[in-house]
Amino acid sequence: MLLPLLLLQMLLCTAVSAQTYKIGVLVPLSGSSAEKGMAITQAARLFIDEYNRTHRGSDIQLDLMIRDDFDDAEKARAAAIEMVSDPSLLAVMGHYHATPALATASVFNEAGMPFLSPWVSSNEMLAINQSAFTVNVTDSDQGAYMATYLKEVLKKDNVLLIYNTGQMGTALKQAFMDKAKAIGLTVSKTLEVDPALSAPDWARKNLPDSTENASFGAIAALTHSETGAVFLPQLRQQGMKQPVMAVFNWVSDKFIDMADQYTDNVHVVSPFMWEIANQDATRFFRLYKTRYNQKPSFAAVMAWDSLLLFANGVENLTAANPGQPVTRSGIRDFLTGIDLQHAIEGISGLLYFKQNEEMTAHYVTEYKARSQTGTGKPATVPIPSTGANRMIHRDLYVAQIVNDLFRLMPVQLIQPREEYVLENLDEGMANGSLRLIDDEPYHVVNVLFVGTDVTRITDVNLKDMTWTVELFLWFKWSSELDSRDIDRIVAVNAVNDKSDRSEVFMENTAHSIKYRAYKKRITLNSVYNLALFPFDTQVLHLSLAHINKNSTQLLLAPDTRHMETLPVTDIKPQEWNYEGREFYSDLYRYDSTFGNPDYRRHKGYKSPIYFSSINLDITLKRILNPYIYTFFMPLLIILGINMMLVFWVPLDQFAPRINATLSALIGILLYHMTQKNAFPKVGYSMIVDKYFLLAYVFVVMMIFSNMTVQRMMSQGHKEQAKIWNTRISLSAIVLCFSLYSGLTIWSLYFQN
Repeated sequence: MLLPLLLLQMLLCTAVSAQTYKIGVLVPLSGSSAEKGMAITQAARLFIDEYNRTHRGSDIQLDLMIRDDFDDAEKARAAAIEMVSDPSLLAVMGHYHATPALATASVFNEAGMPFLSPWVSSNEMLAINQSAFTVNVTDSDQGAYMATYLKEVLKKDNVLLIYNTGQMGTALKQAFMDKAKAIGLTVSKTLEVDPALSAPDWARKNLPDSTENASFGAIAALTHSETGAVFLPQLRQQGMKQPVMAVFNWVSDKFIDMADQYTDNVHVVSPFMWEIANQDATRFFRLYKTRYNQKPSFAAVMAWDSLLLFANGVENLTAANPGQPVTRSGIRDFLTGIDLQHAIEGISGLLYFKQNEEMTAHYVTEYKARSQTGTGKPATVPIPSTGANRMIHRDLYVAQIVNDLFRLMPVQLIQPREEYVLENLDEGMANGSLRLIDDEPYHVVNVLFVGTDVTRITDVNLKDMTWTVELFLWFKWSSELDSRDIDRIVAVNAVNDKSDRSEVFMENTAHSIKYRAYKKRITLNSVYNLALFPFDTQVLHLSLAHINKNSTQLLLAPDTRHMETLPVTDIKPQEWNYEGREFYSDLYRYDSTFGNPDYRRHKGYKSPIYFSSINLDITLKRILNPYIYTFFMPLLIILGINMMLVFWVPLDQFAPRINATLSALIGILLYHMTQKNAFPKVGYSMIVDKYFLLAYVFVVMMIFSNMTVQRMMSQGHKEQAKIWNTRISLSAIVLCFSLYSGLTIWSLYFQN
C-alpha cells in the first residue's frame, strides 16, 4: 500500500507545481467572417492540446480565453477591454481583418498587452499599438514584391491593377505603385472593386474596350480571394488571357476548383506554400484534418506559429528567471529581441522579428561606390517605422496554378539575411546569384523539383540502424539551372558513397523544362526507436540535399503530382507491414561552419546556414504474429515448466524443486542475452526487457517460496507449508498473468 500512496503523492505534487498560463484569442466567430475566425480558433485549440500533452509533467501548461470580435470595431473594442482587465491573461492573439485590429490597438497598447496577429499585417496597427506584432507579411512588403517580380522575372509591363476598397487594398496598391515607379514598371490602369463584389457583369462594364484590354501586359490582383473568385472568370470571358499576379489570399481552394480556362497563367505570392512545407507543417496538416475533417487555412497555420512564439516566450522567461512570474512586458521584450541567430522554427518557416535594414543599405552604398553604377547617390535607408522589430521577416514565394496545384515558379527572389552575403555583393552580382533592384539585393534562387517512387525495401537492418531501398528518383528543372547540379544532389543520410548505386533510367533535356530519372539502390542510416519492441512502429528516413549549395542558391520542391501513393509490398525481412509515407521539403542545417570564415563574423555569432532538402519517411509496423512463436512461447514454456514443478514435485523434494527453479532463472538469462545480441546497444529499456523483468521477478519469487516452504518443512510445519506454498504460488501466477496482460494491452493499444 505504501508504494501506490507515494506514487499518488508524487503525481499530485507534479500537478500542483505546474503553472498554467492563459492566452487570449480574439477573432470573428459570428457573421460573414465566422469561418475565418473558426479556423484560427481550431488551430489554437489544437496547439494547446498538443503542447499540454507533450509537456505533461513539466512546470508549464497553457490555456485559452476565446472571445468573439464580431468583425466589428465597437464590439471588438469591448471584448478587448474585458480581456485586458483579467490579470491572469498573459497575451492575446487575434483578428482577421484590419478594422477590428485598429479599434483594439489603443486598448492593448495602454494595457501593455502583447498582441500578435496571425493575419492582419497593417502598418497602422503596429504604429498605434507598441505591443503589437504580426506573423504575416506586411501589405507594403507584399505589394512591392509583386511589382518587382512582374518586372524582373516575368518581364511584364503595362499592368492593369485591380484592388479592393478598404485598408488592405489601399495599402497594397500604394506599395505596388511606389515600387513600380521606382523600377520603371508602367501601371496602365487601376480599378477599385468592393470586397463584396457579386455583379456578374463587372468586367464587361469596367473593361469594355477590347483594344485597351489587349494592351495590358499583366494583371495585378490586390484583392481578397472572394472578390477574385468573382472577377477572374469574367476577365477570362472578356478575352483577357494575360498573366495574373495575385496576393497570398488567393492561395485558396476556390481557385483550385475553378476550370483550367480561368486559372491558366494565374500566379500567387505567398510567405507559405504547402508544396515546400516542412515536416512540422505536414504533421500539423494531418492533425488538423484528422480532428476537424477539413484542410487547415493559411490563417490556421499562422495561428499555430503565433502561439508557438508565445509558448517559447513563456519557456525562455521561466528558464531565465526561476521562481519569478512571467509578465506581459517580459513576453513583449522577448518577441522584440528574436533575431535570425535565435530564430524559432515554426511550421511556416523561421520566425524572427529583429532586423537590420540599415546594414543592407550600408553595404549597397559601398557596392555602388565601388562599381560606380547608378547615380552615385547612397542607397536609401528605410526609415524605421514605429513597428520596427515587430514585423516578422518573411521570404515570399511565387507559385502558378498548374494541374490543380500551386506549383512554385522556376525562379524565386529571396532577400539576403546574412552580413557576409551583403559584403560580397560584387561577387554575387558578377556570377548572377544576386540582383540589385531599386537598391534592394535579392538572391536569385533556382527551383529544382524532385520526386521518388520506392519499388522495394531490400533490408531493414535494426542491428546496424540502416535500411536499403531500391527506387526511382527524378528531377525537373528549367534552363536557368546548371544540369551539373543534378549530380550533386545526394542522400544526406547515406551510409557511404559506395552504397549509392545508380544509373540514368530516362532523360529529356530538349524542352524548357528538363527531366532526368535515375534507378537507384541506396543504403541509408536511420534512427530506430526500439523502446516498444516487439510492438514497435519504425520510420525509415531518406533525406536529399545539394552537396554545397544552400537554400539561398537552390530550392528543392517535391514533385508530388507524379509520385506513386500505392503501398510498398516488397519489404525484407518479411516481418513488416507498410503503414504509409510522407514526402516533404525541409531545411537541413549542419552543425558546422565548414571552416568558412564568412560564417563566423564576430564573437559569439555562428551563421545559420540552411540547405534545402527533400525528405521521404516510410512508416512500417512490425508484424507481431512471428514473435508469438519466437519470443512469447519460449518464455511462457520456461515459466510454465517452472510452475508445474512447483505444484507437482513433493514439498519434501527440495533439491529437485530448487534446481528446477534455478535452471529456469539461468534459461531466462541466456534467452534474454541472446535476444539482446540481435539488437543495437541503446541507452533505454525496451518492452521486451519488461517481459523478461517480470519473468525474473516470478522466478525469484518461486526461489524464495521454495526456501520458505523448506524452512517450514524442516521445522515440522508440513500442513502450514502446504498452505503457504499454494498461496505464494497462486499469488505469483495471478500477479504474473495480470502484469503480462496489462503490459501487452498497454503496448498494443496505448503506445502506438
